[in-house]
Parts: sequence; C-alpha cells; structure tokens
Amino acid sequence: MSDENRTSPGPLKKVLIAAVLIAICVGCAIGYMLYQSRPADGTIEISFRINDPSHFPDDEPLSIPQTVVWLENSRGEYIQSLMVSDWTSSEGWEETVKLPDGTKVKKICPKWQVASGWPENHSKQVIDAVTRATPETGAHTVSVKCRDLKLSVGTYRCYVQTSVAPLHTILAAGTINIGRGSTETTADITYNPGKHKDAGPVLSDVKVRYAP
Repeated sequence: MSDENRTSPGPLKKVLIAAVLIAICVGCAIGYMLYQSRPADGTIEISFRINDPSHFPDDEPLSIPQTVVWLENSRGEYIQSLMVSDWTSSEGWEETVKLPDGTKVKKICPKWQVASGWPENHSKQVIDAVTRATPETGAHTVSVKCRDLKLSVGTYRCYVQTSVAPLHTILAAGTINIGRGSTETTADITYNPGKHKDAGPVLSDVKVRYAP
C-alpha cells in the first residue's frame, strides 16, 4: 500500500469532517444571532453643546436654535425620538419654505422629520414624553434606558439635529455598540448646505456613551 493510500482519509471520513465543520459554523451563527437578539441593559447617553451664534442670521432667524435627538438601528430604521424642542414638537415642524422652483420643504430639522414621520407616527403620549424645553446656550445631556426602548444588543446610530435658520441645519451622527461594556464615541458634524456665515457652529461637542 502506498503512502498516499495510508494517509488520505476515505470518503466516509471526509463526509464526517465536513459535517462537523458545518455543524460548528451553524452553531456559531445561531449563537451570534441569539446574542444579537438578547435584550440590552444599561443606558445610552447623548451629550451636546449649544453655542451662541456670533449674531442670529437675518434671513427669518429663529429666536432660539431648534434641536432634536433621535435613534436609529444599524440599517437606518427609525426607532424613537429621544428629545424634541418644545416649539418644534407643537408647531415648528409645520414650518415650510418655498424654493425658487416652487417646491415647499420643511425648514426645521428636516432629516429628523423624514426619519420620524412626525407627528403622524406618534401618539400624544409619546410626543409629550420626549418634548423638552428648547435647549439654551450651554451643555445638555439626553439619556435613555435600553430596556425602556426594548433595544437588543447591537449597533445603533444616534442623531442630533439643530436648525439655526431656514434651510440651514447642523447634523451630528454617531455610532454606538451596546451590550459589550462601556463605550463612547464622538459624533461627526455636517452642515447643510454649509456653515451659516452668521450662526457658525451652534451645535458642537456631541458625544454618545453607553454604560451597561
């Protein structure tokens, strides 16, 4: 008998090895899915700072910058608004501006309005629960317990959006992993359509923290 015949596994042994490998892979996949679907404990905390503009813009300025905070899952699906400025929650969301082509668009925190479907997708109880006094100049923190939102272990996107003038918004976006120990991330800030020459960086220092 040649060395090749003595060391090569037979067909049955190959099948058994393949079956074991498949079972291990399936077991790992099931274990990961179960881990990802288990309820998450702990708290998500979003902190941010509202700064005074050099002076309020002249183009129909808001008396105070309007701010909202909300949460989405890793697929970009809206979960819940965590904080909405008082005026925005009651009537500010209806404010629109007419573009040169005749199109009417929302001018207060537009990304949040599209994501949340405010207020049609919210009960009065939910609206009242997340409505807060409009954040004034200084540091602010919004926190929520994962159990209250029925969150599972996984990755989430936290957003803070501030409107400083018609069609001028500042958006902060941060990704946070929950369920694997304390973690913190600094959100990326973008200006749409750009940083307002008068208002400047009204929203800054946006951080997202998770604590088990």
